[in-house]
Amino acid sequence: MIAAQTLKQSKWFTKLSLSFLSIVGAVNLLLFIVLPLLPFKLSKYILPIGLIMLALSIVFSIVFSIYWHYKEKSNSFNSEKCHVWLTTLLRYWLAVQIATFGFEKILGVNFAHSYHADDALTSTLNGQELTWIYYSYSYGLSLIVAFFQIVGSYLLLFRRTILIGVSLLLPVMFNIVLINLFYGIGIVVAFTAISMTLGLIYLLYQRKEEIISFFKRYEIGLPTIGNSTIRNSIRVVCILLPIFFITYYKSNVYASSKYFGKWEVETMKRNGSVIPEKAWEKDTLAWKNIYFEERGKLYCTPNPYKYDDDVSILFKYEYNEDKDAIRVISYEKNPQQPDTIPVQINKFKGNSMEWNMVFYKDTIQMQLKREN
Repeated sequence: MIAAQTLKQSKWFTKLSLSFLSIVGAVNLLLFIVLPLLPFKLSKYILPIGLIMLALSIVFSIVFSIYWHYKEKSNSFNSEKCHVWLTTLLRYWLAVQIATFGFEKILGVNFAHSYHADDALTSTLNGQELTWIYYSYSYGLSLIVAFFQIVGSYLLLFRRTILIGVSLLLPVMFNIVLINLFYGIGIVVAFTAISMTLGLIYLLYQRKEEIISFFKRYEIGLPTIGNSTIRNSIRVVCILLPIFFITYYKSNVYASSKYFGKWEVETMKRNGSVIPEKAWEKDTLAWKNIYFEERGKLYCTPNPYKYDDDVSILFKYEYNEDKDAIRVISYEKNPQQPDTIPVQINKFKGNSMEWNMVFYKDTIQMQLKREN
């Protein structure tokens, strides 16, 4: 239970936090439910109405917290009752709004399939479209997220299970906040997600003394092994070992990083003859783009407008940093006995270079230009 002293008397910032989260959150939930139901002719007013209502609720929550704090000092305000009512409002709006997002996933409203995005190039999609494609790919994943949101929301409705509900919801909501912020989902959506996450954190904060006491009480009861110096040394090694491993691994994988990128084939000669500009339409070996990737992968594709896996060739390559030399490995003809093809790189200038190689008994010369 929340300490009685916390309910009866608290700092002004605590009152502001509770007032802001409960009042602004409840207003945001009301707008979330009501505004989409307005007639289409009023749709242009949805955003301004919503912003005005949110601004008024923010101002009201600030003024109310000041009034509450002032009245509490004069002992003319039932602070305990106010705490209880606002905390209850906070719990209920969190439960309703988070459960709504959960049911949206089950019914296919949230992460709905985007048909136009199916035919769009990945480089043209924004963060929100990429997120929707990723999560809509697996309905099973959406159901799992929905399960945590709905069950966690239900547990918030009962005082005895608030802490369990917060424990289920907080990791999910924190992940959603990060997606909203770093994938540019939208200011309004990000504000809603942040408000819900802060609301859950506030409910967790109300039980901070019990949580700290719980972790102190239930330390592992097994006997220790070795002395403290050995244990601390092993702990340091456990942190440093991954750093050294990844640093060493990256130094090998990224040794050829100066070649990484998409390279446009400006001119291509086969056995001394220039390949015509339109030859790629019928000749799949008339490459127009070469994708130099990490981990020894090289993709050569004839389509100048998009990557097409059906007509492209995947090579593996080995890079010798000391000699600045590349060997291309082809699995096209015989996967069991692949061909190893030395590549001579000339006139490398950062964004341009010339390749010379022998492929399928043909002498290939290409002038490449890196695309930014």
